[in-house]
Amino acid sequence: MMKIGAKDMNEQMVIEQFKQAIMSNDTVATRRCLNEHPFLVKQINEPWFSFETPAIVAAAAKGNREIVDILLEYGADLNAKSSWWAGGFGVLHHGHHELSRYLIERGAFVDIHAAAELGMLDTVKEIVEMNPAAVNQRGPDGQVPLHFATDYEIMDFLLAHGADIDRRDIDHGSTPAQWAIDNEAKCRFLIERGAAADIFMAINIGDAELVSSFIRSSPECLQAQVGRGSFTSGDSDGGHIYAYKIGSNTKPFHLAARRNHPEIVDLIAKHSPPNQRLLLACMLADLVAVQTLLEQDSNLFQSLLLEDLSLIADAAWNNEVQAVRVMLEASFPADSRRDDNDFTALHNAAMRGNDEAVRLLLAHGASVHLTHGHGGAALGCCKWGAVNIRDSAGNYHAVAELLIQAGAQE
Repeated sequence: MMKIGAKDMNEQMVIEQFKQAIMSNDTVATRRCLNEHPFLVKQINEPWFSFETPAIVAAAAKGNREIVDILLEYGADLNAKSSWWAGGFGVLHHGHHELSRYLIERGAFVDIHAAAELGMLDTVKEIVEMNPAAVNQRGPDGQVPLHFATDYEIMDFLLAHGADIDRRDIDHGSTPAQWAIDNEAKCRFLIERGAAADIFMAINIGDAELVSSFIRSSPECLQAQVGRGSFTSGDSDGGHIYAYKIGSNTKPFHLAARRNHPEIVDLIAKHSPPNQRLLLACMLADLVAVQTLLEQDSNLFQSLLLEDLSLIADAAWNNEVQAVRVMLEASFPADSRRDDNDFTALHNAAMRGNDEAVRLLLAHGASVHLTHGHGGAALGCCKWGAVNIRDSAGNYHAVAELLIQAGAQE
């Protein structure tokens, strides 16, 4: 067995400090690391960050111009890209448009994906004139320019020159319109131009007429679920983009409740079985509707599956405290989850620093000792969330105190 030398261990610790400094937007610590450890400067373009990303791309993704400037000062390659298998990201591929324009002034190479995202129509035209196939060229995550474009003129230009409106990216197996599910204007525009729509798009953009047409033509669409069927990433394990945009395991009635368009909620409730109507009422925190449904069918709660009961964990993750409260009052077990590897509501509330939800769950018997698939319990989730999630509405100190008072071990 090969032994790891003290020098290697020390260097690894320094690399971790360097990474933490950049991810924390700590300019002082970043410069100190580079000043005190020459090997960092020599290896400044190494893909040490998540998704095989070099430091300068990670810093650009954080949108921190000062950190980027420090890295450039120490010799970072402005045109470095991540080594991600599905397609690498560069310093212009992360949505911080002001920073991107500054980096272009400093010499960053503009590919068609960056040009499309930044609204650089003339540049897009020049690239396509030189290489017509560029309209469907793979870029970050295996996306094509239409995944990045938000300017209507650019999207129309790409489509007029042969862009495949339903081309799926490589990592997430998702179309441009699916990537735009959280951009109502772009999503609607692509649908109007002929993009394939789905029930989740229709709900999220609030198009009741489109929702109704899906239900009429394919009633089974209301049983769709993110992560199953056509809403997976295919051969990739990256997960469908909806897992990130609207949530893993989301079903149409989940999304309808969260978006809360009354007409769409009523449509879906009308065409859903009683157990889904109960869950929909829980998500809407409508205690009267929940009680009415349970009074109408005394066996309704017993018909819920473990996956249904785990909805309380999803609500906790989404900071939907009133929904959590109604589910607890409807007798949802506080520690419900899909399986022993999944996160409980307490784990999720702790990661978000939601002291109100944590207090509520503890009062209903949630366990501070149950562990999730990565081996941690609720207090560990709180610590991890305080470092990695940093929910601006969270009170991680209060959550930690509540958990320790309830018997969690430090």
